[in-house]
Amino acid sequence: MTLRLGYGTNGLTDLRLDDALALLADLGYDGVGLTLDHMHLDPVGPGLGARTRRVAHALDRLGLTVTVETGARYVLDPRRKHGPSLLDPDPDARAARVRLLKTAVQVAADLG
Repeated sequence: MTLRLGYGTNGLTDLRLDDALALLADLGYDGVGLTLDHMHLDPVGPGLGARTRRVAHALDRLGLTVTVETGARYVLDPRRKHGPSLLDPDPDARAARVRLLKTAVQVAADLG
């Protein structure tokens, strides 16, 4: 078994995603935990498919593997940290979280 090191993009939110990925590759990381957030790969912004393809090419070029994270603090609601959750009493709010999770699965598949 080989130990592989990765780093989460939520620790590099002051950098553009391309710069963060290049930095991680330069530092010798093997992979990245890509947090879906407005800072790097906004899951609710326009053109997600095209933006995801661009990130996939960058990851491939840099030799980084990826895992997709959905722990962004305010991605669904700018007033509630990590909200809504799957336990939210409002069914529409829970549905928003389910949509984000489905989006994350699609992004992960598109990233390979």
